[in-house]
Amino acid sequence: MHGGFIIGSVTEYVISVIGELLFNIKWWDYSDMPFNINGRICVWFSIFWGLLAIYLMTHINPKVDKLLDKIPNRILKNTTIVLTIFLLFDFLITCFALKMFYVRLVNNYDLDIQGVDRYLATYTELYEKPNVKKFVDTYFSDEKIMKTFPNIKVTKKDGTIIWICDILKDIQPYYFRIFTPRVR
Repeated sequence: MHGGFIIGSVTEYVISVIGELLFNIKWWDYSDMPFNINGRICVWFSIFWGLLAIYLMTHINPKVDKLLDKIPNRILKNTTIVLTIFLLFDFLITCFALKMFYVRLVNNYDLDIQGVDRYLATYTELYEKPNVKKFVDTYFSDEKIMKTFPNIKVTKKDGTIIWICDILKDIQPYYFRIFTPRVR
């Protein structure tokens, strides 16, 4: 069972790296917690995720397996294909939405965000088209992005980490905070 803890920790670390490489975003930061590795993983959250995985595998997974056994293979195969296409589409839309969000941040708040230079000119030009601007402002507004990613942080070119909630203070998350992370 300890392999689940290791796989979960490695997965969390890799997802964190991918988020920073693709989106220049930090979804979480455990830098202030003891026994962390580069702020990407820490022992306490690894234990939590590991225990949750054990619970899910021992209590929920058997019920899901019984349900799946009742569904014909043809339907499962088609459902898997549809869900895979949906998830790929969702990933691409999320990439587009975050890039447009960063373009707005750079242009509206004069931020020098790391990695944005690669696509800033292209996406700014695209955003200036009336139909695209209307679509983006309707479906990927600052409020929707902040409610989807309430702990979003970006890194400025000088290495300073900026919590976007400190810039867009009037947007409240869907949840309430149990604690507020300490910002350095």
